[in-house]
Amino acid sequence: MPSEPIDIGRRLVDPKTYEDTILRIYSKRSERGLGFNEVSDGVTYLDAAADRRALSRAIARSIADGTYRPQPVDLWFLETNGKRRAAHQPAFVDHVIGSSLFKILTHNARCYGLPGVYSYLPGLTNLGAMRAFARFVRTHRERGGRASGPVYVLQSDFEKYGDNLPVGPGAALWRTVREVASLGSVSGDIDSRSWDLITTLIRPVVRDADGAEFTRVNGIAMGTPLVPLLGNLAVVPMDRAISDIDGMFYVRYNDDFILAHKDLDAIHEADRRIDGLTDGLGVRRKLSKELRTALSGHGRPCTIDPAYVGRGRIDCLGLSVTHAGTVALGPHRLRRFIRRIVTRIDGAAPALASLPVEERARHLVSATNVMLDPASPFSVAGLPALLDATTDRGVLKDLDYRIARKIAQAATGRAGVRGFREVPPAALYRDMGLVSLTGVRNAQ
Repeated sequence: MPSEPIDIGRRLVDPKTYEDTILRIYSKRSERGLGFNEVSDGVTYLDAAADRRALSRAIARSIADGTYRPQPVDLWFLETNGKRRAAHQPAFVDHVIGSSLFKILTHNARCYGLPGVYSYLPGLTNLGAMRAFARFVRTHRERGGRASGPVYVLQSDFEKYGDNLPVGPGAALWRTVREVASLGSVSGDIDSRSWDLITTLIRPVVRDADGAEFTRVNGIAMGTPLVPLLGNLAVVPMDRAISDIDGMFYVRYNDDFILAHKDLDAIHEADRRIDGLTDGLGVRRKLSKELRTALSGHGRPCTIDPAYVGRGRIDCLGLSVTHAGTVALGPHRLRRFIRRIVTRIDGAAPALASLPVEERARHLVSATNVMLDPASPFSVAGLPALLDATTDRGVLKDLDYRIARKIAQAATGRAGVRGFREVPPAALYRDMGLVSLTGVRNAQ
C-alpha cells in the first residue's frame, strides 16, 4: 500500500513523468504489430519511443506554460456478442498525459483508501478478490466447526455503470476525484491548472463520425486512459459504508461487488446503506441479476429470508468458491478448457485410425501430456490459470476423469464410458503415463 501521496502539479511539469509512458505505449502497440503505425503525420510509435526524451520535455513545457490543450476524442462503435458499445480514441499526446495521470492518481487513490476495491490496481486481481472471499469462508467454518451456520452472500452490480455514470459539473464523482488529486499538494488543494487538465481529460470533447462535437453529462469516455480510475472512485462512499459494518466481507471489481456476513441482519443493514447512497452517486443496482445465497454444505435456503436460496458455491468474477472455502475456475472457464483439449484429441485421432487400440491410446496420451505440461509452448490455453487458481481437488479430479474418458473414446471409437472397457483409467495413468492435473497441482 503506498504511503506518501504525489504532488500532481509538480509531477505534471516533470519530463520524466512521460518517458516510461511513451515507451509502454509503444511496447503495447508493437506487440500487436502496430509499432510502425503513425501517431501523427509522418511520426510512428517507434519514432515517438526513440525520441521520447525530447517529446517528454515538450509535453512538460506545454503544460507548464499553459499552451497545452487536449484534443477532441474520436467516437466509434465496437460490436461484440451482439452488443454495440461506444469507444473513444484520444490523440497520442493526450493518451500519454492521460496514462501518466492514471498512474499518479491511482497511487493517490490507494493512499486515499479504496476499501474492498480490487480492480485496475497493481498487484490486485479478480483471483486475489476471490481468494480473500475463500479465506473469509474458511475462517467462518473454522470458528464455528460443524455447527457453523451458513454464510449469507449478496452478489450485485450496477446498471450500465459506465454509460449512466453522471459526469456533469454537479456530479458526486468530482468531489472524490478532487480529494484524491489534492492529496499530495503542499497547499492541501490541487492547483487550478492541473485540475482543469484532469477534468478535461476525464470529460473530453467528443467528435462523432460526422464531425459534430459534444461533451457528455452522463457516461464516461470508454477507451480513454482515466476510465478505470473513475470506475474505482465513483462509489467509494458506498465502499466505505459497507466496509464499516463490523465483520462484513466486501470486495468490488469495477461494477461487480460481493458482500458476505454470518449474520443476516448485517446484510440487511448493508442493503439499507447501499439504497441510501446509490441515488446520490448516480448509480443503480442491476436487480435482475442480483443473487442472494445462503452458502452452506447442505444447500438449504434461509428460513428467515427466502430470497437467500441455498447453494454450495458462489460463482463470481470468473471463479468459484465453495462452502468449504476452496477455489476453482468458474464453470464456463472449465468447459472452455475441456473443449480445447477435446478438440485437439479429436484432431489427432483420425491419423491414428490404422493402429491397434492400445497404440492409439498411447499416442493420444503422449499428445495430451504435451497439452498438460505447463513448460511446453504447446500446452493448452488456460492451463497456468487453472493450476494457479484451483485449490478444489474435486474439480481437478473431475477434469482428469473427463480427459481420460475422452482419450478412451477416441482410441476405441466407443461413446460414453464404454471406452474404459478396453482402455481402463488405470492403464492410461499407470501403464501409459497420462499426466494427472491433480498430481501436477499437488506437486506445486
